[in-house]
Amino acid sequence: MSRRIPTGQDVYKEAVQRMRVLYAEDARVVVSFSGGKDSTVLLNVCAEAAEAEGRGPVEVMAQDEEVAYPGTYEFWERTAARPDVDFNWLVCGQPMVNLFNRPQPYWWTFDSRLQPSEWVREPPEWATWVRDINIEALTNPTRFPVQEGQRLIAAIGLRTSESRGRMYGIHSSKGYLTKPNRLGVTNARPVYDWSDGDVWKAILDHGWDYNEAYDVFARMGVKKTELRIGPPTMTAEAVDKLDLAWRAWPQWFDKVCKRLPGIRTAALYGKRAVLPDRRSSESWEACFQRTCIHDSPEWIQRRAKKVRDVVLHLHARHATAPLPEVSPCHTCPGNLGSWKRLTLALYSGDPFCTKTGSTGRQAIGFVEPEQFRDGAGTWGGTPTW
Repeated sequence: MSRRIPTGQDVYKEAVQRMRVLYAEDARVVVSFSGGKDSTVLLNVCAEAAEAEGRGPVEVMAQDEEVAYPGTYEFWERTAARPDVDFNWLVCGQPMVNLFNRPQPYWWTFDSRLQPSEWVREPPEWATWVRDINIEALTNPTRFPVQEGQRLIAAIGLRTSESRGRMYGIHSSKGYLTKPNRLGVTNARPVYDWSDGDVWKAILDHGWDYNEAYDVFARMGVKKTELRIGPPTMTAEAVDKLDLAWRAWPQWFDKVCKRLPGIRTAALYGKRAVLPDRRSSESWEACFQRTCIHDSPEWIQRRAKKVRDVVLHLHARHATAPLPEVSPCHTCPGNLGSWKRLTLALYSGDPFCTKTGSTGRQAIGFVEPEQFRDGAGTWGGTPTW
């Protein structure tokens, strides 16, 4: 892959021009909005492009996840009140990952089996309740109809500076547009080349409204490059902010702890709460057997055994030595070529196969919602949120 070469162009003007091309061709553009900084600049870029082409108001799709840092849904409400925005506030009741609860990896937003008083908050009365559970499916031709020959575009705030995999995706698609997905929807990524500095400079220069949770975390010492407002239960990286959230919004934090088991423990112990505890005299193989099989919930046991057997089989095809303890065997496919890698990947069960990669997807697949709740259905493909 070729290295990135600065062009000296204004990324804001470039992003607006990319969207103007789509509005000018009469594509129907729907902005995916989360209330984070990336979707904030994306929305404002699209709003300017739509106005320049006489295509306002800009259509917005937002999936309510019930639990987000205070300030997020207040920002949604202010955005929905903008005259240049047509805001579609969707409530799906979808399963979300709770990485801090090993026995039950999923929780359901606005759970119909609970009383609304048990939710962390209630959505606005004018929100639309839908049955889709994959965020990819929320922007679809049924909800946003198009005329014959007209393209349906989902604008997303993807930036390559946050992930090497995202950069590879841009190179693979040869630009900011993807091929149509299974629903016939094309993704547009007009801010893909923005840095963190570009994002905050644009917000400051234009005086755009934004999520006030960023100010709270910044005052508490979170670095600019780590200022991310995402679901607090999805990844191990989010655990560092839980202790800060406990101190910043104690009443909100108590509600979240009652709603989602494991959150308080994660805030107290940090990443240790989601990592296996290898004993001083224990090998990584023994640690895997104890923490991922013998002392783990049944659903994690099944997945750990299957992935272990596949990895050992693949390793035995090219090596007579045992699977390495720590340094991975680089001939083994994927990133699971040692007992340490296996233990770290399978300790949480990895319901979305983010750590086990293609090896895990082939061996165990994604954990379907139906497995933990009758009638919850399946992801219908790769789970997204």
